[in-house]
Amino acid sequence: MATISGTETAKRFFAGNGATYDRIANFSSLGFDRWWKKRILEKIPEGSKQIMDQACGTGILTFKIAQRFPDCHVIGVELNNDYLNIARQKAKDLHVGNVEFILGRAEDVVLEKDAFDCITSAYLAKYAELDRLVANARGMLCIGGVLIMHELTYPTNPAYAQLWKLHFKFLQTYGAWRYPEWAVAFHELPALLKETNWGEKLKKTLEKNRFFHITAEPLAFEAAAIITAVKDG
Repeated sequence: MATISGTETAKRFFAGNGATYDRIANFSSLGFDRWWKKRILEKIPEGSKQIMDQACGTGILTFKIAQRFPDCHVIGVELNNDYLNIARQKAKDLHVGNVEFILGRAEDVVLEKDAFDCITSAYLAKYAELDRLVANARGMLCIGGVLIMHELTYPTNPAYAQLWKLHFKFLQTYGAWRYPEWAVAFHELPALLKETNWGEKLKKTLEKNRFFHITAEPLAFEAAAIITAVKDG
């Protein structure tokens, strides 16, 4: 049986549903998404002059970064052109001038060497080719630059895991009825999160690529995590 790549999975999950993505990010996370984005912002180095937001989607995190760091050049990278068109329209509506958007797979978009103070992502790690992603991020980050990756997780605590399963059952019933364009993602996401074990893979990949100060912060009863790392000299 042919293996389905993370990129192919992402394309299926996010086909034809960009118009409701912002609503779903809040709905499916029970409102936690806003707090998680705030935690990411708190981890970005003060005084950053250039930041890349990988898999930026409709730009929820990208614009928060741009507004918090108005003197910073923020580059959003996104695989889905429909999502990117929404983000570009938001930039016009919000009159945000320090954001640039690039269409492409996060692993493949490689820009200036040693030029970025921080690279962020939310909900990318489970789809990503982590070896390539981290190696390219290391090349783009300056010495002391910070990589921040936020993603959903499968809880290891049995009690939390039961809550997690109940939550996805809710999404697969009411959520899929209310937002049918998200049914595929709601039904297939739990198995993907269990299979990828992205957190452990990411930490090992960061160590191999000579990142240090690697930290993992569990969030919301282990339903998500933020992993941060600093580029070594």
